[in-house]
Amino acid sequence: MNEVTKIHLGRQAFTISADAHRELKSYLDAIRRHVNDAEVADEVESRMAELLTERGVHGEQVVLPADVTFLKEQLGDPKDFAEDADNEATGDRPTDAKRLFRDTDNAMLAGVAAGLANYFGIDVLIVRLVFVVATFTGGWGILIYLVLWLLVPEAKTSSERLQMVGKPVTIESLKEVVERADVKGAAERANKSLARPVNAAFAMLLKIIGVCFVTIGLAMLLGLIGGMTYAFLRGGATLHNSVFPVGLREHLVVYIGAAVAAIIALFTALFGMAVYQRKWPVHAWITGALVGLLFIGLSVGGALTADIVPQVRDRYNADTHTTVRTLQPFTSVNTNTVNGNVDVEYHVADTYSVSLRYFGNPDLSTIKTTVSNGVLTVDTSNFHWRRSCSNELCIPNSYDLTITINAPAQMQGVVPTPPKPVVAPTLQ
Repeated sequence: MNEVTKIHLGRQAFTISADAHRELKSYLDAIRRHVNDAEVADEVESRMAELLTERGVHGEQVVLPADVTFLKEQLGDPKDFAEDADNEATGDRPTDAKRLFRDTDNAMLAGVAAGLANYFGIDVLIVRLVFVVATFTGGWGILIYLVLWLLVPEAKTSSERLQMVGKPVTIESLKEVVERADVKGAAERANKSLARPVNAAFAMLLKIIGVCFVTIGLAMLLGLIGGMTYAFLRGGATLHNSVFPVGLREHLVVYIGAAVAAIIALFTALFGMAVYQRKWPVHAWITGALVGLLFIGLSVGGALTADIVPQVRDRYNADTHTTVRTLQPFTSVNTNTVNGNVDVEYHVADTYSVSLRYFGNPDLSTIKTTVSNGVLTVDTSNFHWRRSCSNELCIPNSYDLTITINAPAQMQGVVPTPPKPVVAPTLQ
């Protein structure tokens, strides 16, 4: 039976056997004597806690002498890192595998670009330019940055900063990190360098981008709030029932779509605030909840949309009609008075006629098709192409009128394209 005791390494509690405790205390005392720096000693303790946790020692598990031996193997002998010791021993140590962290010490926003630059060993300015170009060319740069911001951890401890650049986590390297951790001095040195104008311009660009995103997000939210308030006051009767929406599922699609759009608008505004402040403005659990609701809305809305699209198409086809007017023979066509919102087509047929294809119930008496002296004149100048839905929104919002001119001979030349009226060529 061996005695155990409670200790703290880097503010983390461990249970340790008496033998291991004596050995660990002796090792830490030797480190303090050689480095003569309290901050370095604290970082060493934090790294010890990380190593023990990675080794699986946590909770009620006891730290044994074998674990202390493991710590010595990882951190090295204190006398090898004395102020006047030969550093060649550390130079032969294998480099730890790099880990991706956000480098907030050199960050313009969240440290994503600086972390990627450290991981790939390139200049951070190159990474930032890549994100800017990707943002303005396709918009996906913002999405990638936001995802990395949420998923990649921040390098908080000195050992994590060493792992970020692939250096071995030893006493000497920890000491170097602590000695160089003068953030204010580093900022002053950076401002004196050639990068100062570039960083200043990039910071200003970030603020402009942030304001733009906040403005767009708030405008979207205000528009959605106004539209949904209008729908609520009218009892949901916002859209005309000709095609969409008609039933409960169609209305659910509208409301789910509005909710998804509101979440996207909120994320747009939050991202703009984060870019401006260089800090994500809400707690992680709120962000996670919003992302979860967004995916649920997209999934449910997508399923409902796939189910109702065929029905909406059938309803549209059922309310689309064709009226044929038989005419006297004609040799040319005049479409100078055709409304620019009406399509005109030509088709070879056995008889002279005009086909009117339309949606809903327009007033066809306002469409004049007359033949005089062998000239067919089509007049739609008095035709009201937009549907009237009694102060409600119409889907579709027009009668979608198409006029097809049928004649036995092949029509030659360029087909007239509204709204520019063109006189059709003479029939041969």
